[in-house]
Amino acid sequence: VVVMPNAVINAKACIKEGAIINSGAVIEHECVIGKFAHISPNAALAGNVSVGEFTHVGIGSSVIQGISIGKNCIIGAGSVVVRDIKDDIKAYGVPACERAKI
Repeated sequence: VVVMPNAVINAKACIKEGAIINSGAVIEHECVIGKFAHISPNAALAGNVSVGEFTHVGIGSSVIQGISIGKNCIIGAGSVVVRDIKDDIKAYGVPACERAKI
């Protein structure tokens, strides 16, 4: 696990093997970050968010409380995720919408 300077990881968050939490990212209470996931700079995950393995959450993105993002997904920069994202999906926008299957 790599946690860069100024990242915030709050109580009961679980960061799994190989994950990267970049500078300024915020991981709130009870989030689960899957193996080899990447949380980009200044991304914010509200409480109880689940990010699947090999998923990339783009710079400055926000994920609303209780959302699940599947495995092998890409969330585009500046997106706001307000609904669950299935495995193998590229999603972006405000709100984030499915744009392509990976």
